[in-house]
Amino acid sequence: MLWSLQPPEGKPSWLFGTMHIRDERVYQFCQELYPLIIEADVYVGEMDLHPFDIQMNGPVYDLRNQFTTAGYQKIRKQLIKSFQFDVARYLHLHPLMILSGITQNILVNDHAVSLDEHLWNYARDHHRQLQGLETAQEQLALLHSIDPKPLYKQIETISTRPSGIRKFTARALDYYTRGDIHLLYQMTRSSMHQLRKRIIYTRNEVMVARMRSFNPGQSYFITVGAGHLSGPMGIISRLRNVGYKIRAVHFRPIASEQGNADLS
Repeated sequence: MLWSLQPPEGKPSWLFGTMHIRDERVYQFCQELYPLIIEADVYVGEMDLHPFDIQMNGPVYDLRNQFTTAGYQKIRKQLIKSFQFDVARYLHLHPLMILSGITQNILVNDHAVSLDEHLWNYARDHHRQLQGLETAQEQLALLHSIDPKPLYKQIETISTRPSGIRKFTARALDYYTRGDIHLLYQMTRSSMHQLRKRIIYTRNEVMVARMRSFNPGQSYFITVGAGHLSGPMGIISRLRNVGYKIRAVHFRPIASEQGNADLS
């Protein structure tokens, strides 16, 4: 999940794949990452997490309008039973956010914030300069551009067959903790279906363009969702195609007393 970056011109930097979950298992390499964050001049999140005032008008969402009253109540009851997730609290969110909430409830929430937010907060608390590859407004605009109807159907399917999303989530977490970015990318791509171009490929292109615009006189610690790293149109391939030298960084086992990253 960690890569060293040497741009054609400028200082070396780091690229790390995160997950937006609070499970302890994705926090396991944080002690290895902290010194690298402190060494860097700038910390870059996938999204700029500075506080902002949401003043963006968007479509009105309501899960109840997609089903009969009895159908909605059945979905709600089954989601509570399977995931301890009361969808009534999230009716007016885009269904993609509801799906994310269900996934969060499948995993153990060992920490107060997700890994990506934790690393941002660590950089902030250590007075690193902070910026994002995308703005919150850009991510909201993308969210509102996604047709919600197929996702409402997916929520219904999950309520009746909860084992599918449980297995998917467990497999994704396993790939992440093993550092298998290619299998994680394949899972992400297949789960996106017709949305993969907008949610993965186009955003990868934009994020790489913004990395290329960075000040060559500064070093960066860059984080993106791990599903964006691999693949022929992934961030690693795109950076290599424009002249970056990139190497994977392999961590020593957690039990190691030294606790330092080992380049290979």
